[in-house]
Amino acid sequence: MTILHSIIMGAIQGITEFLPISSSAHLIVIPWFFNISEGNVNPLTYDVMLHLGSLMAVLLLYGKRFLRVVIEGLIDFRDGRGRQSMLFKIVIATIPAVIAGLLGKDIIENYLRTPFVAAYMLAFVSILMIVSERLNVDRSEISMPIAVAIGVAQAIALVPGTSRSGITIVMAMLLGLKRSEAVDFSFLLSIPIILGTSLYEMRHVQFQGDAVGLYIYGMLSAFIFGALSLRFLIAYLKKHTLDLFAYYRIALALVILAFSLVPRI
Repeated sequence: MTILHSIIMGAIQGITEFLPISSSAHLIVIPWFFNISEGNVNPLTYDVMLHLGSLMAVLLLYGKRFLRVVIEGLIDFRDGRGRQSMLFKIVIATIPAVIAGLLGKDIIENYLRTPFVAAYMLAFVSILMIVSERLNVDRSEISMPIAVAIGVAQAIALVPGTSRSGITIVMAMLLGLKRSEAVDFSFLLSIPIILGTSLYEMRHVQFQGDAVGLYIYGMLSAFIFGALSLRFLIAYLKKHTLDLFAYYRIALALVILAFSLVPRI
């Protein structure tokens, strides 16, 4: 892997981590399509660094709000109202993805990280996006059942091609939440899962040789492009629907399926 490849992969991670178009699908398909090899890069270490870049990006935009949620939640727990707090809802909603990640990681890595699976999930979630935008949504309060359902959706996002932001926003809207509330809860919910994943995978981190620079370039690229894409998404969804992303996902799924059927030289 070259410096340019590292920057490109970091940019892809940053952009697709927050836009509802699936980071896993792009990180599977683009190296496969362009024959980008890992070379002297430790894939687990590189993945952790990209996630750290994404974490910094979401903290840049949602860090203050998340900190306020934590402080208010701790105060609520002290006063005996903890179960009604947003912090408690985020904690409970995070559990399904943690369980799915720990129990299903080997299955996902060995059997589901394929262009075919990514293509099918890209198309399936696209249909849900289109449907969700045509429902009458008017709720602004996130109840515990809704939080749990969104948490289950986040667990499903471990399947390549799904998109964590896409499936959680869609689930929230299907359950009647306004798009703005769905977006905010989705990205507040992303903070503990990205942080937890990064910390859990830290045991695999190995910094050695000339690959250190590649890790840093990838992380910074993921941070910069992640922050830009998240800021764009928040502004875009205030005035527009998810339809554009749904159509892009469907087109990408068709391209993946088409190229996967063509013998490669």
